[in-house]
Amino acid sequence: MQLQEKEQQLLDLLKINSRMSAAELGRQLGLARSTIHMMLARLEEKIIDSYTVKLKNLDVENQTTCYVLITRDPKKAVEIEEKMRAMAEIDSLVTVAGQHDFIALVRTDSTQHMDRILTEIAMMDGIIKTESHIILSEKFDRRL
Repeated sequence: MQLQEKEQQLLDLLKINSRMSAAELGRQLGLARSTIHMMLARLEEKIIDSYTVKLKNLDVENQTTCYVLITRDPKKAVEIEEKMRAMAEIDSLVTVAGQHDFIALVRTDSTQHMDRILTEIAMMDGIIKTESHIILSEKFDRRL
């Protein structure tokens, strides 16, 4: 879908703050609130999948984060994805080319909790192999 310039600007504003009111979005874009609502309806139909919550890193010292490289049975990919989507501890699941099939980003509040989640992932039907990489420190993160 080809975006118009104002639609792209609207998406950029929503990426920064998805809770911004239609009135404020309209002010920043120089558009009427009703126009913003129409644009949002169109974008929600075609592009916007969901609005979500990004948590503040209030207690990063006690947070455990891990990348999990996953090799799976190709016949079980959809089932595995659905199970992982239901796990709140998994922030992200991507498919990759190469030796592994998925990489999951897992966040928990303790190493004991991480151990339970990693075991749960490894024991899923269709998982052939997992390789875990605990993050020791974050140097920078450019994601919103």
